[in-house]
Amino acid sequence: MKLKKLKICKIILFFSLIIISMYPLNSFSCSFNVLPKKVLIILNKITNEKSHFVVEIAKTDEQKKQGLQCRISLKKNEGMLFVWNFEDYRTFWMKNTRIPLDLIFVNANYEIVDVFYNAEPYKLNAINSKKKAKYVLELNSGVFKSFYLNLGDKILLKK
Repeated sequence: MKLKKLKICKIILFFSLIIISMYPLNSFSCSFNVLPKKVLIILNKITNEKSHFVVEIAKTDEQKKQGLQCRISLKKNEGMLFVWNFEDYRTFWMKNTRIPLDLIFVNANYEIVDVFYNAEPYKLNAINSKKKAKYVLELNSGVFKSFYLNLGDKILLKK
């Protein structure tokens, strides 16, 4: 009887190790790559003032999936711009994201159409845009309001 239990335990251990070895190691780690940066300007439609930001550009699926996860800090004038080929409703979450963020949804005409304020770190609930967006800009929480930005303001990317 003991010999039979020992064989069963060995078989379970063997298959457990196989399953664990098939799971990608990077899914357990928290690492990030700094992406190419560009200067992004938000033009305030009321005051015509320009707010300048240095943003990393996330274009590939892998870059967008990683986003700002695992970052410890973000300077006030820094952020990340997510870029798609077409407008659609966008969904985000804060998995592994340590920094509270404002998510700014921008349409194909470069107009800000929606904002989600103060996304809380590590929250797994979905953050959905209310309107279709081609771009999503992530900035430190509170920065959008501190620069007196509004819906309808436009973004410009310097080359």
